[in-house]
Amino acid sequence: MKNNINSIKKNTSRFFLILMTLLSFTSCENEFDSDKNPYNSKSLPPVITSVSEAREDKSVTQGVLEGVYIVRGENLGSFTSITINGYPASISPALGTDNLIFIKVSEDTPYLDQSDVLRIDNPAGFAEYNFSLLTITDFTEELIDGVNAVVINGGDFTDVADDGVVFVSGSEEDGNLVEIPVTNIIYKTASQIAVEVPSGIQQAFIFVNTTRGASAQSDSYGFNYIIYTDQFYDWDFGGWGEPQEESSEVALGSTSIKKTSLQWEGLTFNFTGVNSLVFEDYSTMVISIYPEAGVTRLKIRMNDVDLGSNNSETDYYKIDLVPGEWNKIILDMNSFYPNGDYPDEITRIDFQSAVEGTAVYYIDQFGFVQ
Repeated sequence: MKNNINSIKKNTSRFFLILMTLLSFTSCENEFDSDKNPYNSKSLPPVITSVSEAREDKSVTQGVLEGVYIVRGENLGSFTSITINGYPASISPALGTDNLIFIKVSEDTPYLDQSDVLRIDNPAGFAEYNFSLLTITDFTEELIDGVNAVVINGGDFTDVADDGVVFVSGSEEDGNLVEIPVTNIIYKTASQIAVEVPSGIQQAFIFVNTTRGASAQSDSYGFNYIIYTDQFYDWDFGGWGEPQEESSEVALGSTSIKKTSLQWEGLTFNFTGVNSLVFEDYSTMVISIYPEAGVTRLKIRMNDVDLGSNNSETDYYKIDLVPGEWNKIILDMNSFYPNGDYPDEITRIDFQSAVEGTAVYYIDQFGFVQ
């Protein structure tokens, strides 16, 4: 499993780097000219004997969107079209022969409820090869029957192995590679997999591996730096006005921070760590907020807050919320400092209601992503 995942991640093999440098993929239907093809075997139909993932030259029967593959067989040089599920693939004419061609799967190729067929046509006939596709479009975090879960969307997940979902962090080169297989797949369909998040995960990429040789990688899950998830990490909280307290109303885990306030009151998170929290180290703030009825907007501010007469509405970043549900908010760190005058360090983050009357809201799953 370890070697398989490492080869799929960004640590690309030297062979693949050379290959990608040489390849200039173009649409096979637009680029092919049968009269100029030196491997033109017009009298014989194509034959496909195998398809391999290009980085390791490993035989597969399932690919990924934008993946590169080696097709081996006979009479391949005279192709007039190459399609996967009826959608054109791209090819590299420079490296093709009559027995081997390189293809790239388009990111727009359909992958669910399809024929799962790689087809090559030439003037004498055609050949088909059973070849499905795998991709991860996105994921959501949920509580399912009290379990912290990730629901992965995409497909085709039909052939995902029982131990085929793995959370991976770090890298082999840096000596901090960690691979944690999921032990509880809650449910699985062709387009969705729900899994229990292994304990101890803070930040990782999710890999989905199938028995047909394909592997897809998600965007980053979790935080590079945690402020609050069930407990504080080098932070505490307070505010002006009362109360602010821990609550069992959660997005994930077991506790959140609840704030009840009038419009002028607010909730404060204060950094208490020993080592500086450098602003430039992070690109995004991620936070889950549950507003009760009527709370449709909050204001957020980072670091110095003027609570006196000079306090300006322009000093806050405003976020719109949907009451009665958890809102996952993803903010570019530069949103707090649109003029570029950001601080060296992060020391404080404040929340304040932007609606009239009493506002009740909850904060959970709070942190930064690099």
